[in-house]
Amino acid sequence: MKKKYLIGGGALGLVLVVLAVWFLFFKDDAPAAVDVGDADAQLDEDIAAADARGDGLTPIPEGIDGEWIIDDAIGEFDFETASGNFAGFRVAEELTIGEVTAVGRSGGITGAVTIADGELTGADVNVDMTAIVSNDSRRENAIRRAIDATNFPTASFTFASGVDVSAIEVGGDAQSFSVDGDLTVAGVTNPVTFTIDALVRDDGFGVIVGSTEIVWEDFGVTPPSARIVVSIADEGIVEFQLIVAR
Repeated sequence: MKKKYLIGGGALGLVLVVLAVWFLFFKDDAPAAVDVGDADAQLDEDIAAADARGDGLTPIPEGIDGEWIIDDAIGEFDFETASGNFAGFRVAEELTIGEVTAVGRSGGITGAVTIADGELTGADVNVDMTAIVSNDSRRENAIRRAIDATNFPTASFTFASGVDVSAIEVGGDAQSFSVDGDLTVAGVTNPVTFTIDALVRDDGFGVIVGSTEIVWEDFGVTPPSARIVVSIADEGIVEFQLIVAR
């Protein structure tokens, strides 16, 4: 009987150790998908912090027409709080002891969005792929190798013009659009359609989030592997969050 208790106690101890290792190293701690409401709320905090530093900006709050520049002076990118500007991906991973969502994001974003007479007439965004960070730092080097960031340090997406965005009103609710464009990753360009949510705040700042699903093979990307990784989904989501101002 004592031996059975010892065996049972040992098994329980092993289970607890496995659970502890899972919680510390492999739990699914991926940040939530981009959300225009969350980004808007985070921007409130970033503006308050900037004002406290004396770094407040004064955007032009009238209408939606004009050239909107991706602004990095208010919300500096932070992975944990999802503040500022970033672009990246999320993909399902199956590990030997469970499933997680792998997320990689880069805060190295430049570009602009142009609106004239309520119509999107141009949008170009460039992303520094060498600056990608992940919810698990151990996968970051493997991500950069998979997308060949050494030879192709910049990814980009260019939206097609002619999209009616006149439904956006200063201080109004977020509006949703489907926007066609070209996405370039690892030197390969493919047409994509982004689902976009956008709003313009009373203070003149604009918040834009978007996402699209891609197949990695279409861009010549082979997802990285490791001993603990059983499989990585063939497709993933490319997403972005932009804080813009004129």
